[in-house]
Amino acid sequence: MAIPSAAADGPADPQAREDTSLLELVADWYWEQDAEFRFTVVSSRRSEKGEADPFPLVGHKHWEQPALNLTEADWERHRALLAWHKPFRDFEVQHATEDGRLVWLLLSGQPMFDESGAFKGYRGIGRDITAHKRAEDLHQLEHAIARALAEATNTSEGVRDALRLVCEAEGWDAGRCFRVDPSSGEAKYSEGWFAREADIEQLLRGSRVLWQSGKPVWSTDLPRTGRAAGRGVAKSGGHFATFALPVPSPQGTIALLAFSGQTTREPDASFLDAVPAIGRLFAQFLQRKSAEESLRESEARFRSLTQLSSDFFWESDAEHRLTSIVHGPSYTAPIGYGLLGNTPWELPSARPEEAGWQAHRATLESRLPFRDFEVARALPDGSTRFFAVSGQPRYDAHGAFLGYRGVGRDVTEIALARERIASLAYSDSLTGLANRVSLAPALEQAIERARRNGSKLAGVFIDLDGFKQINDRHGHAAGDSFLVEVAQRLRRNVRASDLVARLGGDEFFVMLEGVQDMVGVERVVVKIIDALRRPYPGIGEAQRRVSATLGVSIFPDDAPDATTLIEHADEAMYTAKQAGKNAYCLYSTGTKPPAPRPAASAHAAPQP
Repeated sequence: MAIPSAAADGPADPQAREDTSLLELVADWYWEQDAEFRFTVVSSRRSEKGEADPFPLVGHKHWEQPALNLTEADWERHRALLAWHKPFRDFEVQHATEDGRLVWLLLSGQPMFDESGAFKGYRGIGRDITAHKRAEDLHQLEHAIARALAEATNTSEGVRDALRLVCEAEGWDAGRCFRVDPSSGEAKYSEGWFAREADIEQLLRGSRVLWQSGKPVWSTDLPRTGRAAGRGVAKSGGHFATFALPVPSPQGTIALLAFSGQTTREPDASFLDAVPAIGRLFAQFLQRKSAEESLRESEARFRSLTQLSSDFFWESDAEHRLTSIVHGPSYTAPIGYGLLGNTPWELPSARPEEAGWQAHRATLESRLPFRDFEVARALPDGSTRFFAVSGQPRYDAHGAFLGYRGVGRDVTEIALARERIASLAYSDSLTGLANRVSLAPALEQAIERARRNGSKLAGVFIDLDGFKQINDRHGHAAGDSFLVEVAQRLRRNVRASDLVARLGGDEFFVMLEGVQDMVGVERVVVKIIDALRRPYPGIGEAQRRVSATLGVSIFPDDAPDATTLIEHADEAMYTAKQAGKNAYCLYSTGTKPPAPRPAASAHAAPQP
């Protein structure tokens, strides 16, 4: 509903009308209040779009309309400010419009006085910051999910906590995880924040073609009966909605996350944009936990078997030279531990390093028993095998030291699984770059080195412009290929010692150590911008729609620690994005630098 103005032509004063026209160019609303703080003029462009306006009606005070984010104490503080006739800036208010939307307003106002100095009221502007607040909320949701999954002690706890976060943020009544059986392709219930419902499983079976291709599923046709699990509220009749998003991996969809509740509101575009990132967080977590569980099962089976026999037995002399190696009854592969007549450290090994061998030799010289000393050997066929060796000293009847005897186990599968788990935990599964979990400690270590050396380092926050169009037009597979290519271009355009991380979605972070001056940093930044906006073969017309916006923060000039460095680089990036994208901004100046010279932007792509 359009909000009427107190006068047909707006403010009577010509200068006021001119001011109003200018303000409408930079704001969504221009408004005026009388000395009693009642709205007398509200000029809005919403009516032109046919949208319901969240502003109070003319003749009413602002606090007479419910604000979802403000308490009576908040309004009391605002009224006190108005009573003192003080200007105010960036006052945030959330309203529900007549058409059911939740809208955030950002208001600024200043008092008006007549020629004699008497207070006349207020006038000011308002902006709709709903999209910005929504983006902030989803960004915080991704951070919260990543933190919940990283801190979980087991799979069930992590999945339930993450599902709860999504339900609370998006207003769903229930969240469930369905694991996809790789042999049959069927989605089977695994974990849930509330209780399972057969109707949802029937929906997932019927929409298998959709989610197997990576597409989300939306339905409002399921009947709502029984009790809302977890809340103890009886609900019968009517309909409730279900939204399912796939959890992707390079091998295909490995799980489905299904959310349901009594609503007919379809997930908005902002949440759909965040769906791939949320799905990948769950995928990385489930794969890592699955690997850990497989490793535990493997170790348990192996311990049980080795109680009956070992893979091989060995003996050494008083000089620690191997004198005998005998295979166990069930082990026929070459052990690779060493050749007779040699000490273990005289033979080439991939592990341990020299320091590890020195510690092992000290143990032997002290005549101490040892357990599960791990050695990696390269075999003649080119493979590498890992062995866990245990031994104890042996003596003759007179107590003279004769050497060692012991057993060994082939632990290659366990060692490789351990490395895979480490890779899943600290690297991005799609691009192979460092992930958000590994960035923080690496950045803290780099800052500590910079403190010791009295040097500087730069943090560069990178956000892609136009990535959403890639997914919308060409699908998520093309979007994933595009992100892989972006990661490769970033690595090629920085030093091998510089850390490149993917924070999630289309956000990346580059850490440049040993910074000498800003000229060198800006040279690298311009080089990255130029590399990212070159054409991307095989992804349609991406070269005409994708560029990058960067923000730069310097330690210690702009930030004293890793967390602040990332935050300030992020703020600088948003400044550059607001100024027009396809550019960069230095946090120290807070402004976008001049456009690169033609030579530096020869490959610039047209903006969308």
